[in-house]
Amino acid sequence: MQRRSLLKALASGAIMLHSPTLFASNKVVNKKSLKRVVWILQRGAVDSLHTIIPTFEKNLTSLRPDLMTGLENAFPLDSQFNLHPSLFNIHGLYMRKELSCVVATSTGYKGRSHFDGQDHLESGLENARLESGWLGRAMDTLGSEGIAISKTQPLAFRNSPRGSNFYPSNFNNSIDGLTDDLAALYQYDEKLTKTLNSGIEIKNTLISDGKKHPQVSFSKLCGECADIMKSKPNIQFVMLESGGWDTHKAQNVRLSRELRELDSGIAQLKYGLGKDWKNTLVLVTSEFGRTVRQNGTQGTDHGTAGCIFIAGGSHLGGAILGTWPGLSDAALFEKRDLFPTSNTLSWVSTAIKQHIGLDSTQIKAIFPDHSPYNNKLFNDEKNPLP
Repeated sequence: MQRRSLLKALASGAIMLHSPTLFASNKVVNKKSLKRVVWILQRGAVDSLHTIIPTFEKNLTSLRPDLMTGLENAFPLDSQFNLHPSLFNIHGLYMRKELSCVVATSTGYKGRSHFDGQDHLESGLENARLESGWLGRAMDTLGSEGIAISKTQPLAFRNSPRGSNFYPSNFNNSIDGLTDDLAALYQYDEKLTKTLNSGIEIKNTLISDGKKHPQVSFSKLCGECADIMKSKPNIQFVMLESGGWDTHKAQNVRLSRELRELDSGIAQLKYGLGKDWKNTLVLVTSEFGRTVRQNGTQGTDHGTAGCIFIAGGSHLGGAILGTWPGLSDAALFEKRDLFPTSNTLSWVSTAIKQHIGLDSTQIKAIFPDHSPYNNKLFNDEKNPLP
């Protein structure tokens, strides 16, 4: 047995122990392939002006002179906006009309606390409630299943028994406890016990050789996510978390690294899903944006409006969505932040409604406070737009 095979086998055991409902049935909710949703939450507040760059704004360089260095090779999206040079694969999706960008959007939260902002986004309500999350309501409304690739169950899944969470480091860092649990589970099956013991022997050999499992990267998590989605067709909703976006200092280097990892992760997700990419919606959001002006440590501080990526094999993409408010002092929110001109949760509501084909009652149950926009993002046979 190869080391990779062993880790995958142990991973399956870990998921089964941690999330037994995922293995209760492979029955698909609908006869057709499920329209699936992958939500990537960028925890830490992403600087949207560094991600989707408004090159037409003449005063951008004076507002952030140090941060514009290294953006000369940014990818053009249209005559007004460029995409950060680390986002090679995302730019490819945009050019193939499988991805759109939304600018100047926010959840409606006006504070600058990461925790409160993330609670607001995960709750999906005008006034965040910690006992209810929008993905949990989506699963309950549609009678489908979901999984969060996270160390703990996120707020977005709360108040629903249909969601589970899984993270690879859970078994990598406590593999001895896992194998004890598996041994107890398999004790009455001779074949499974023999296979497990063989795997333990290989694991002990690897440890004695000084080899360690590498730290899990976001792109690897996206690959794991695609594997789980392919093997479990009953899973309709997936949540992934990405950190490292709180760039108060040295933003150029840090954001280039995180955007490159995001770009690689989305490419891994598309590659891993294969033909099922056409049935998948990918949403990339953060709790809020960052200040328009750079600070004294070549970074940016907590702001208000940010940006969204909407992607998928059937998305009518290749567009910059939203209304640009401008960067003049008079146009800024509280004279420091990009002013929000649309609501992040209404965009999420719009994308999910059209992608899955929900009626007004269903989308209202998921987002009671955030009605969908009229923008046509997907061909919705059930509720076609004019």
